[in-house]
Amino acid sequence: MKVAITLCAYNEGENVRSVIERALPYGDVILVSDGSSDNTEAIARECGAEVVRHPFNLGQGVAVITGFKAALGRGDYDVIIEMDADGQHDPAEIPTFLDKMVETGADIVVGSRITGTNYDGAPWARRYFLPKLTHVLNKLTGYQMTDSMCGFRAFKAESVRRALPVLDRMLEPQYIASEMFIRFSRLGLTIQEVPIRMQDRSSGISSKGLFRYGWGVSRAILLTLLEKEA
Repeated sequence: MKVAITLCAYNEGENVRSVIERALPYGDVILVSDGSSDNTEAIARECGAEVVRHPFNLGQGVAVITGFKAALGRGDYDVIIEMDADGQHDPAEIPTFLDKMVETGADIVVGSRITGTNYDGAPWARRYFLPKLTHVLNKLTGYQMTDSMCGFRAFKAESVRRALPVLDRMLEPQYIASEMFIRFSRLGLTIQEVPIRMQDRSSGISSKGLFRYGWGVSRAILLTLLEKEA
């Protein structure tokens, strides 16, 4: 398979070198810098990644879509891997996603922290709220996920290309996953899961925030369902 690995980064200069160097053996790396003001972009280029730059911070969801479009426009890739640039996802697990895609023929393979080996030590908010949110999304989409919010995913490139009109209608600029799964389910895209092991950030802290994250996800679901009713 020809693989593109997309990384969305906002001021991840302290983490991105290790992620890119470990990812490059598995495919071409495209880093979307979402308005970074540090040395993220320079380090990414130095490591051999292609850099796509947002002039200012537009939100992770917009960056994910930019990564999709960059991969589709730059090569005849079979698979697009989406990963975080903060070091929490291990590129060595990429072959597990590819094997599951080949085995099942799924359009999307998502990583599951819940079925992964270190879930018992996850933050309490993830252990409490994530299963409930995933249950709601499963009811809305017909999927059978255990972890709907993990940012480590594999997509068939041809399936993403088919979904481009849907991606251009996305309403939520930051917390993309819930809206994306609802819209992809309407297209009939199929999903499988693989267990992953989350790693601690090498440095820095997440900028999402628990309550901001919860509100953003809830808003994305509501707006998407209201659009369906319109």
